[in-house]
Amino acid sequence: MALFFTFLYICTRIYYRKNVQEQEAGDGRMKLGLIMVIGCLNVIAVMGARPTVSLFANDLGASATHIGFITSLFSFVPLLFAIYIGKKIDHLPSQTALIIGSYLGVIGIALPGLFSNMASLYASQVIAGSAQTIFVLAAQDFVGRISTKENRSKNVSWFSLGIGAGMFLGPLMSGFVADMSSYQVAFSALAATGVIGAVLVHFTPNVPPGEKRDKQQNTSSESFTQLFRIPSLRLALMYSALILFARDLYMTFFPLLGVEFGYSDSVIGFFIAMNGLAGVLVRFYLTRLLDYFGSIKLLIGTVVLVAAALAVLPFSPSIIVTGALVFLLGVGLGLGAPLSITLTLESSLEGRAGETLGLRLTLNRSTQVVTPLLLGAVASAAGLASMFLIGAAAVAAGLGAALKIGKGDS
Repeated sequence: MALFFTFLYICTRIYYRKNVQEQEAGDGRMKLGLIMVIGCLNVIAVMGARPTVSLFANDLGASATHIGFITSLFSFVPLLFAIYIGKKIDHLPSQTALIIGSYLGVIGIALPGLFSNMASLYASQVIAGSAQTIFVLAAQDFVGRISTKENRSKNVSWFSLGIGAGMFLGPLMSGFVADMSSYQVAFSALAATGVIGAVLVHFTPNVPPGEKRDKQQNTSSESFTQLFRIPSLRLALMYSALILFARDLYMTFFPLLGVEFGYSDSVIGFFIAMNGLAGVLVRFYLTRLLDYFGSIKLLIGTVVLVAAALAVLPFSPSIIVTGALVFLLGVGLGLGAPLSITLTLESSLEGRAGETLGLRLTLNRSTQVVTPLLLGAVASAAGLASMFLIGAAAVAAGLGAALKIGKGDS
């Protein structure tokens, strides 16, 4: 699977080299295509590991509360350092942060494959979560650097398509490998996929950072509040937090719900992959939907769809209905990711894209640290169904708060 993407990249590179007259446009497409492949391979490893962590911890005897604690560790370090990392990325050549994030992620994902105990899961979540923060911020900033104002939205959509493909292939791969062998072998296979993506990073052009801002502005105490004064950015940040909260809820607790339903690891992996596939397919229609509905109506529609799917999912009467609900949830989440990134980049100040993306990730991770702990406790006390209902209600309530916070956006 990973070799296919490597072969696809090589073929694409050979093809574009032949079009000398379109070298400038071809170079832009090559840069975007390469980061798409690398992003896909990275997400295969990371997103394949997320449900496998929950299933492995459950197999080791962890309770829902304990599993919630383990998964919250994935977002703990990013919560503390995402803005700082974003600022550093603003001043680094693009390749540096991509290399660090890629190889660090491989180490984190490989640990549970080497050691079959809870300690390896703790360390894996901390390391892999930190690595994903570095990689995601660097990759999104890279897309911003190679884009113009005119093609930024299109490039983000294409990049998100690669991410969506990884979200489909990762859980599918980990589920089948775990069923055929063991969870440890699944982690090892995911880490090997991540290695291929890390090697490809060395072939990315080392795009220099943009113009540096005035040092005083960089270190001013007003730096953080200046960003929050932008109404459209406030809305984008809250919307992004809601979407990632819903995705994290699903990735962490749906595997446990699947165990309750009596599904095998392969079936659980297939459903999570189907969720990712829906996100890939709907991205092809993102531009049309934006033109037809506008960003605000589309934003509201995606959150409503996500909340409704989460609320009904634990009461699914059959495997077919479960599949339909998972697909609809994937549609909402698939639209939400590129839409939130585009809104964030369009609302960021000149030369501060990395910092703004770091602020976005900090808000996301703060939600993702707290909610697995709270929802895990709810699941242990009242059951998974109650936890999904509360999660759906939180998403719906968050929509109203996001629209209120973003009031004043033109």
